This record gives sequence, structure tokens and C-alpha cells, in this order.
Amino acid sequence: MSWWHLNAFALWEVVLVGAATGLIGSYALMHRRIFFAEAVSHATFPGAVLGVVVGAAVAPDHITELLFAGALLGCALLSAAMAGLARMRGMTSQSAAGIVLSAGFGLGYFAATWFKPLPVHVDSFLTGSVLTANATDVAAAGIVLAAAVLVEWWAGPRIVALGFSRELYTAQGRSLTLYDATVLTLICLGIVVAIPAVGTIVSIALLAAPAAILRPWVRSPSALVWAAPVVGVLLGVGGLLTAEVWGLSAGGMIALWAGVVFAGSSVARHLT
Repeated sequence: MSWWHLNAFALWEVVLVGAATGLIGSYALMHRRIFFAEAVSHATFPGAVLGVVVGAAVAPDHITELLFAGALLGCALLSAAMAGLARMRGMTSQSAAGIVLSAGFGLGYFAATWFKPLPVHVDSFLTGSVLTANATDVAAAGIVLAAAVLVEWWAGPRIVALGFSRELYTAQGRSLTLYDATVLTLICLGIVVAIPAVGTIVSIALLAAPAAILRPWVRSPSALVWAAPVVGVLLGVGGLLTAEVWGLSAGGMIALWAGVVFAGSSVARHLT
């Protein structure tokens, strides 16, 4: 495939992933699920490795699809483990997330070492390899973005209200389960489709940074929900362009720009 087509896919990938994770990240911030998202990002690592192993063995032409499937399965299994740990006596949700985070990362490295050599380099799991993004990666990112927009249309105000006051929400006789599950599912999907762009380690940058950058400046939850995808796209495109100019990792540059812009936003807010 030509240089142009590779970079056209890469550009579409960072645009769609940036928009999807920006929108999903605004929900994660309002629901105080950022640390959960960080733990889940590590939980996708072993699943993605096993997906590639299975794909190489039984379906070499569908490795990308099986990578996504494995990452999503790993996310679901370790999220269930996190929920089970959080219910144990003396265990907090933060402690459970910390255990899953470290265990997921360890399992990923174990699997990557055990099944060497892999058809996909381990660095592409950790920091992404957006310049090798293909049509399947772009389509997956587009589907998750469409799902997030559909959720916003279907239940956006209720999800926002639940994030701000769970007690008031339950006092009105409404169930939390459906909307909690929706937010957690979107977080898992957002992190999984971000793997080709920024990998499992720095996917949290695109998920958390846009909403965190905007939070001191916006006046309403709806403004946060709709502006965060724009910031996510700008961070993704800016990181991709500077990575190509300087010959650096695109995933690393996206994460770096996320940190720089967040720091600049925080400083500017304190000076105003």
C-alpha cells in the first residue's frame, strides 16, 4: 500500500478515535471512572496479545479483528474481576482497580513473552502503531464513535444527571444499572479501538485529557460532552503530524500533547 494511503488511514484513525474517546471520556470524568478506565486500559493488553496469537494460528487474514475481540474479552473479564474484588470486605473500588491494573499489565507481558515471536511487535500494543492502521481499524473507530453519539442522543441527559448525583437519581425511583453498564461498556469500547492509535498504555491520555482540559472552562455538561471530542481530534491530529515531522512515536506524541495542553490549561485557569 502506498505512503499516502497508509497516512490517510492514520489520519482518519486519529480523527475518529479522538472524537470517540473525547465523548466517552466526558462521561468517564462526570462518573468519576477515570481510574477505572486506566485499569481497563491495562486489562486489554493480555486479551489483545491472545487475540493476535489465535489469529496467527487460525485466521492470519483476520488478525486485526481478533485483536479487537481479544482486547474486548480481556476488558470484560478483568472488569468483572474488578467488580468482584470491590465487593470483598475491606476492599475499595480504587484498590480493586489498582490490583487489576497491575495484574493486567503483568499478564500482558507474560503472554507476549510466552508466545514469542508474535506477528505484531509488542510495542504496538503499548504505544500504538497508527501509521500501520488499516480499514478495519478505521471502521471499528467509526462504529464506536457512532455508538457513543447514539447513546448521547438516547440517554445523554440521564447519564449526565446520574454522574452528578446518584442519590437524587435513585430517590426518583430510577434504576442505576442500565446507565452504569452503558458508561462502563463505552469506556471499554473506547479503549479497545484506541489501541491501534495510542496503544494500551497511553490510551488513557486520549480518554481523560480532553474532558479534563475543558472542565475548568465550560459552563454546562452539554458543552463538555460536545467540546471534548473536538479537543480529542485536535490532540490526535497534532500528535500524528508532529510525530511524522520529528520521526517519533505517534502514540507517544499524542500523549505528550495531551499532557502539555492539560498543564497549559491548568496554569491559564489559575492565572485568570
